[in-house]
Amino acid sequence: MSDRIAARIRTAWPYLLGYLAARVLVIGAPVAAWLHETFGLEVTEPQIAAALGVILGYGIYEAGRWLERRAGASGPAQLARFVGRLLLSLGLSTGQPVYARPGERVRVLGSDGSMRPPR
Repeated sequence: MSDRIAARIRTAWPYLLGYLAARVLVIGAPVAAWLHETFGLEVTEPQIAAALGVILGYGIYEAGRWLERRAGASGPAQLARFVGRLLLSLGLSTGQPVYARPGERVRVLGSDGSMRPPR
């Protein structure tokens, strides 16, 4: 998979999950009515879904990154990395992004926390 496709998946997928979770919340909980009754705010369900989608998408992305960085070879660490990969890239093996300038050598930690050779 190319780096560009992997980057787009890792950007879009968590926000899609966040938006879907927001839609479920908006449908299952009367958030617009609660905001109107509590604070007097006039908002529509699509506005709430959009705002919650961004907030939840960012939360999902951060949770996925945190899980993806779990080091070690134990079962829980491997499970955490797998769940992180599900949250960040639909379970596809895109690898963690490495940001480096052209020609710059970097050292990358492997999925088990070991150091990979410089690239």
